[in-house]
Amino acid sequence: MANILLDKTHKQLIQSAIGLGNWLLNFDVLSADDKQAVIAIQDVLKKLPKINDGTLAMLGVSIETGDEEQGLVRGWDVSVEYFADDPEQQGGLELFSSYLPIPETTDKDILALKKQHEVYFHWPIGDVCNLVKQEQAEQWMKEVSQPQALLKAGSRLRAELVYKDFYSEIELPV
Repeated sequence: MANILLDKTHKQLIQSAIGLGNWLLNFDVLSADDKQAVIAIQDVLKKLPKINDGTLAMLGVSIETGDEEQGLVRGWDVSVEYFADDPEQQGGLELFSSYLPIPETTDKDILALKKQHEVYFHWPIGDVCNLVKQEQAEQWMKEVSQPQALLKAGSRLRAELVYKDFYSEIELPV
């Protein structure tokens, strides 16, 4: 068993990730296996800072607007993984959001929006405790507490679950 070094301010971020799972559990379109995976992912988060070798637990939610030629994908992801025998993928805890305009662009205004909307937090296995900017933590927690508030007309809502060898991609009703 390994550890991820967290401080007490990180607990709120982890609780918001658990809350995102609670929000997902309210959708009737989730199968029994999907719900079991969400609960297992939440259990991994609840056991932090301890993490077992062989852990692979990921949960993601995305809001997609437009199509493959013109659109936007916004996402919020939680990932906890640890593989002791694989030095290239020892993992840790990652919480992040993404803002992906379609098509990719070099437009400075759109890239500024991307930078404004994306946050990334990573805690590697071991004794490294990363600084978390409070305003970014608050942004992430607010967005994952009510993802439906970011939906627009014509949006699609999706969830992606990975737990050990279980994988599911689910289209959620809007």
